Amino acid sequence: MATSMGGISRDRSAARRAQVDTSVDLLGLADTLIRRGWIVLSFTLTFVALGLLALFLISPRYTATSRILIDPREQRVMQNEVVQQGFGSDMALVESQIEVITSEAVLKRVVQSSGLATDPEFISAIKSGQDPSVIALEALAQATKVVRPENTYVLQISVTSKEAIKSARLANAVAAAYLGYQAETTSGTARDASTSIRDRLAQLQSELNSSEEEVEAFKRDHNVSESDGRLLGDRELTDLSARQSASAARVNETRARFEVMQAALKTRGDVSTVITGTDSAMVDLRTQLGEAQRNLAELQQILGPRHPRVTAAEGQVMQARATIRAESERLVQAAQDDYRAAVDTLNKVTGDLNAAKTASFDTNQDLIKLRELERKAQSSKVVYEAFMVRAKETAEQENISPPNARIIAEAAVPSSSSYPPKLPLLIAAGLLGLFIGVFAAILRDLAAGALAARPQAQPLEPAKADTTGGLVTVVSIHDPTLARQAAFELARDAMAADQKVIFIDLASDAPSDIAGLAELAIGESPVAKAIRIGRKSGLQMLNAGRKDTVARLSPGKVEAVLGAIIQEYDHIVVNGGTLEASPGPMADVIAGYSSRSVLAVRDGVFGPRERQALNALAGDGDMDVSVVSVEKDVAIDQAA
Repeated sequence: MATSMGGISRDRSAARRAQVDTSVDLLGLADTLIRRGWIVLSFTLTFVALGLLALFLISPRYTATSRILIDPREQRVMQNEVVQQGFGSDMALVESQIEVITSEAVLKRVVQSSGLATDPEFISAIKSGQDPSVIALEALAQATKVVRPENTYVLQISVTSKEAIKSARLANAVAAAYLGYQAETTSGTARDASTSIRDRLAQLQSELNSSEEEVEAFKRDHNVSESDGRLLGDRELTDLSARQSASAARVNETRARFEVMQAALKTRGDVSTVITGTDSAMVDLRTQLGEAQRNLAELQQILGPRHPRVTAAEGQVMQARATIRAESERLVQAAQDDYRAAVDTLNKVTGDLNAAKTASFDTNQDLIKLRELERKAQSSKVVYEAFMVRAKETAEQENISPPNARIIAEAAVPSSSSYPPKLPLLIAAGLLGLFIGVFAAILRDLAAGALAARPQAQPLEPAKADTTGGLVTVVSIHDPTLARQAAFELARDAMAADQKVIFIDLASDAPSDIAGLAELAIGESPVAKAIRIGRKSGLQMLNAGRKDTVARLSPGKVEAVLGAIIQEYDHIVVNGGTLEASPGPMADVIAGYSSRSVLAVRDGVFGPRERQALNALAGDGDMDVSVVSVEKDVAIDQAA
């Protein structure tokens, strides 16, 4: 801590006695900057001038920005689209478009369309054997920057170039290349999907044909036929079942007719009464019988029973009846034949039906396999038809690709350069110069103070150090014994040089029965009782006094008695104790009268801490300061 040392000021003396302070002295710093202001100003102006020179030497760069809106809404132009149109609410897909824009696939289009492979700005770093297009692509990638403002779907494409018009042209070219790449990618994806679907469609068609051929081959091998959507076996079963019912009815009918006719023949001898009127032979026979019987009756009435004509007529009646019986027997036999034929037909139909049923059970097992083959064929047909529809949709989608990104602001030609930043560069240069100037001013001030407070190499030489007389204060950094020993040796050496010397020990604890400087100042003790004389050294010594007396001592009384001591003695050596200890009012007054300060160190050790303490004692350089080295410990009480 640096303070002014001129005059008898208690503040200044307290500063010299205070411990070393590592905090920043703002007032001292301000004083230094005022005194060394020309250094700060010169450095500041120099760096600002260097900044202006850099602005003059650095080639300007111009940045143009185009803006693209990524539309997140899904745009459906068809009911079922193979390639999704839109990004939805997935921000990761939107962020991914930044990488797409700066990818080689997009920037390569710009290199080709803008002819950057022959532009000196973009192939300036080309070496022999390198491809100019590759170098231009790398340079364009470094010059292109894409950002997305927060909470938006807008992408800002910025391109930096040496020419303002070129930067705007390239920014718009990058945006257009991205839109073209996106459209081609969408169309290409749809085209690839369409090609894959068509290839798969051919396979499905082949599988469908194989399945249908397998169904037909199975029907052919197992004699499974259909008519009007029904299997022929099922139709045959239905027909046989109907025929069986009809045959059974026919059997019942013929049997009943036969039994009735047979009974009529047994009871009446003819069946004329039970046959239908449609039998013309029986009708004729019955007519003949009736006529023969009428003729017989007429003849019997006219001619009598024995007349030959009556006998002939009776013969005719008998012949008619015999004929009717013969016809009745024939009809009974015919009815019996019809009955037998109906039974045979029923048996035949029943046999065929049973055979058909047996065959139907076998056919059902085949039908299970057939139905499985038909389901397989049907599923193949459904998939095939779905792929046919999909193939048509994808073929149409190749030509219909609604964009999900559009340019909302084309890049305008910038009116001013974006690099180097003029104002920030000058401000940075000025601040850097100001900082270095302040640092240089502080270093200059510290160097000047160090020269003024340069310590002596061997201060323990009384003829050189102490012949000037006056009041000398000895302190140490933290060891009170070290300061007391150094002060005692300085006082004893001064006395050896025939000087009238007194040693004032402010840092030692005086016994309660021994008076000191405090009692002498307030008049409680005479001089002869307060000042002791060493038995061995003959040195006059004076303690600070008792603690209770020191506590109630006023600075005015200390100044009065100290002035008398200074007039009486040639040399006054004061043990001020340590810089770490808090100084009292007595130490403040004595420090104000000191003409010299001495820092005691152990065994010649003088490091950064000792340097800092010495600078604090030197202040502004208006007081002499020195350093003494104590080589070994000496018991002062025994040496005195």
